[in-house]
Amino acid sequence: MGETHQWREQVLSAILFFVLILGGATAIPSIVLAISENLWSVVVVDIFALAWIATIWRLPFLSYEQRAWNFLLFLYLLGVWFVIKVGLTGLIYLLAFPVLTSLLLSMRLSIQALLLSSASLLVVGYIADANLHVYGFDSHPFMQLVVVTINFAFIAAVMSISCGVLLQRLDNSLEHQRVITASLQQGQASLKVMNEELRLIVAAVARLNDIVMIIKVDVSKAEQRNLKIVFVNDAFVRQTGFQSDDVIDKSPAFLQGPRTQATEIERLNEALLAIESVHIELICYTRDGSEFWMEADVVPLADENGLFSHWVATGRDISDRKKAQEHIHKLAYFDVLTGLPNRRLLLDRMSILLATARRSNMISAVLFIDLDHFKYINDARGHAVGDALLNLVAHRLSGSLREVDTVAHIGGDEFVVLLCHISNDVVAGAHAAQAVAEKIRHSISQFFDINGLQYSTTCSIGVTLLPRENQNSHDLLREADTAMYRAKSAGRNQIAFYETGMQTEVEQRLTMERELGEAISGGHLHMYIQAQVDRLGKPVGGEMLMRWIHPERGFISPALFIPVAEESGMILRLGDWVLEQGCLALLQLQAAGWDIPLSINVSPKQFRQPDFVNKVRRVLKYTGAQPTRLIFEVTEGLLIDNLQDTIARMLELTTLGIRFSIDDFGTGYSSLAYLKRLPLYELKIDKSFVQDTPGDANGTAIVQSILSMASHLSLRVVAEGVETKEQAEFLIANGCASMQGFLFARPMPLDKWLMLQKQIVQPGKENSSVV
Repeated sequence: MGETHQWREQVLSAILFFVLILGGATAIPSIVLAISENLWSVVVVDIFALAWIATIWRLPFLSYEQRAWNFLLFLYLLGVWFVIKVGLTGLIYLLAFPVLTSLLLSMRLSIQALLLSSASLLVVGYIADANLHVYGFDSHPFMQLVVVTINFAFIAAVMSISCGVLLQRLDNSLEHQRVITASLQQGQASLKVMNEELRLIVAAVARLNDIVMIIKVDVSKAEQRNLKIVFVNDAFVRQTGFQSDDVIDKSPAFLQGPRTQATEIERLNEALLAIESVHIELICYTRDGSEFWMEADVVPLADENGLFSHWVATGRDISDRKKAQEHIHKLAYFDVLTGLPNRRLLLDRMSILLATARRSNMISAVLFIDLDHFKYINDARGHAVGDALLNLVAHRLSGSLREVDTVAHIGGDEFVVLLCHISNDVVAGAHAAQAVAEKIRHSISQFFDINGLQYSTTCSIGVTLLPRENQNSHDLLREADTAMYRAKSAGRNQIAFYETGMQTEVEQRLTMERELGEAISGGHLHMYIQAQVDRLGKPVGGEMLMRWIHPERGFISPALFIPVAEESGMILRLGDWVLEQGCLALLQLQAAGWDIPLSINVSPKQFRQPDFVNKVRRVLKYTGAQPTRLIFEVTEGLLIDNLQDTIARMLELTTLGIRFSIDDFGTGYSSLAYLKRLPLYELKIDKSFVQDTPGDANGTAIVQSILSMASHLSLRVVAEGVETKEQAEFLIANGCASMQGFLFARPMPLDKWLMLQKQIVQPGKENSSVV
């Protein structure tokens, strides 16, 4: 409606303009003629009409309806006036009144204007006796007006209705055109938005880091599905090296290669046939043949008819993730140094082997291998050489076994071999395991070449068989480990099979270790003194010996619990306690009037502690004991490693006044060169030599040699384990200054020993008798 109204305004303005121009052109001659004829009414009407039209045309404050009604009223009045004055000319203006009303306003108002014009024509024409002649009705003037009015009304009605209908149809057409235009504009805007979205989507897909492929499915007449690539993005080109033109209209099978998983391809084909989405992880190949892992999601797409005609595959390179997973898997299940399976993977394979062995009744075996004295090589040559040796051992072990067997490195210098299904008979299986163990032992005993140097080592092997009732993987490892320790205790470089009694020994050892810890805290350990006497039997010193009195089992031999303390590390706690008790014993002896030195045993592990010297200083300061009366007994094993450090530490302790004694001399380190380098005070002859005197010539010769050598080196000698009078007389005859053994005194609590000395001898008297 807005456009029709605007159109009517333009039509009205055009009509007013042309009416003014044409009216002025015709009115001027008419005015001149009217003046000459003295028709002043005509002059006034013409001038008034031109002024009225000019006013309607030029005044901007008038609305369209006002201008239109003014113009139509002008036509109506002009028509009425012409009917009165002229006659037929007025009909033209009265006819224009309803027609232009239809054109400028509406058909409804046009009908009203038609009725008004017709009535005006009839009434005004009759009253004014208008000159409207109709042939045949000259004698009836009113009938003439009626006939003219009827014909006028008919023609005016036809013209007005035609104009109104035409304008209505035009308005409907314009409205329809507006709807179409709006729809087109909306469609164009939507299309523009869609085109922009499509452009953005295409640009985004083309520049995605993920690979995108669109694959078309062509179904042949034989119902065969042919896949053709119709689109690949930039990421595909970057990843594979194939250009877009190289792959369009080709099957994606060119991405497959020798290691592409057939199972994943089968899953993909099944999904294509079932028209289902699928997620795959596939080994693909680039243009130059390089492998890469691709994770892809393949989704079917349907066309407007609901037919699945295309597949969209979005993928990404997961090679780094796969490498990381593989690395994590290796860290979790394989030894970093040797590349062999670790304990975790070994236990998994043991569990599987146990399950299959129980079903098949096949005998298998576990071999626990520990390198002998590997620590010496590690300490002497460094960890690099030690690691190289472990790698060579791993290589030899792997080369000595079948592919179905497993070699694992479970830490340090320990390896485990899993022999699978070696026999269906226990005896035959044991023989087969023995043969493999011997083969391994012989292989390991051969020289290893590391950086041009030859290294040798041996191994101890523990063997256990499976399956047995209620046996699990941890049991297998424990049994083989127990057997290995039995092989070590048998002298190393040995093979030992697991026996049921071994577990009892292990459990007893663990029990002793636990109870020893409780004994240290519970005060069940005691220090006894065993006197050292001269040739007259006079006490000239003493050795403090540890005794364990168990609440239930009574005395427990040091030969049983000292090795346990050494292996468990509790020897450090024991050593600190012994040092303190030895200093307190010195104070007790001095208080009782006995100014004799006391010896305490110091283990190599305790001696090598970085803070050992400082601990000694603190205890001496805390107790106030005289360091010159304290003797540290050490074994020859202390001198094997780091001799220079050992000498430096001994010198540091001797500056405090402490003296050193070599315990069990002659049974350990074979070199005697250290005797002149070490700050030693005395040697203690081991009781194994003393017991052979004087009846055994070899033992007698060894003791005599030690006494002679000590005399030349100015070292004091204490003979241990003197139990007979003949042994004492032999030692005295050969110049032994001090003796210790059951012949003179058994170890006893210091309080008891002091009470016994009061009964036997008076301290400081020259006539002291034998203890």
